Amino acid sequence: MVGATGVVGQEMLRLLESSPLGDSAPRLLASARSAGTPIRWRDEELTVELLDHDTVLDDLDVALMAAGSETARKWAPHFVAAGVAVVDNSSAYRLDDEVALVVPEVNPEAVPRGPAIIANPNCSTIILLLALKPLMHLAPSRVIADTYQAVSGAGRAGLDALDREAKGGEFRIDDPFPFPIHGNLFPSIGEVGADGVTVEERKMLDESRKILGDDSFIVQGTCVRVPVARCHSIAVTLLFQGEDPARLSVALDALRQAPGLILEEDPQAPPTPGRLSGVHEVSVGRVRAPSNDALQLWVVGDQVLKGAALNTVQIAELWSAENG
Repeated sequence: MVGATGVVGQEMLRLLESSPLGDSAPRLLASARSAGTPIRWRDEELTVELLDHDTVLDDLDVALMAAGSETARKWAPHFVAAGVAVVDNSSAYRLDDEVALVVPEVNPEAVPRGPAIIANPNCSTIILLLALKPLMHLAPSRVIADTYQAVSGAGRAGLDALDREAKGGEFRIDDPFPFPIHGNLFPSIGEVGADGVTVEERKMLDESRKILGDDSFIVQGTCVRVPVARCHSIAVTLLFQGEDPARLSVALDALRQAPGLILEEDPQAPPTPGRLSGVHEVSVGRVRAPSNDALQLWVVGDQVLKGAALNTVQIAELWSAENG
């Protein structure tokens, strides 16, 4: 693993303790800044090793990367050249035509055989597609997805900013947010393009099209940062060309059977971030048909887990099972 000291890396390590990949202790690799750091894993203490061009990699099968795009671009090809499959959590390779972008419950067939780079999608894309995949056979003409994204989506700096401001500390511009976050929210995640769409909003469209294999798929919405520590929420509206009064019943049946998904059917008890932090599955609630040409649902998932660390580990497990 590369990047074990970060928020996502720490979650990956915890997941590996109960994963088939954890038959033996993982090797932890990092830059000189983190090399030598002791990290507890199961009942032993591991030491982070220095990752440089002299690092021996020929004892590895698969590498998990949770260290950012710059590190991934520099080191992922080096690992593959050494015969190692790389599952990368950064945005570096997500839209690369030569790299698979995978959500195991959605497109497991995309996992390549042999050493290769496999990209983990953006957290909001993963959570959205867990809920959308079971409904795609209904052929929505357009999807509107407004996200309410927790501060941990910005890493430890996001959690620190919320904690600091909640305790009366100062707001520090771009550390990591452009606006105060405690007692506030803002519809600005990533740079705004010439078309007014932010980087985060563009990711959901481009990545969803690649994962679903459908360049005509349309998803649009507003990505909002909210003062919640963990779990992203998404208000989803599916629009259809024709009216069908039976569509809601069909959708509910499909959602009940979907892998990795929990359908919460009590309209008075919808999924909420507070109780879903640390839960592996994505939850869907408030499923309704306000008209016969639309469906609406509310989706909540732990973006540090299924949106990042868990999906990465699941991809690695799938690769390992198919290349065993």
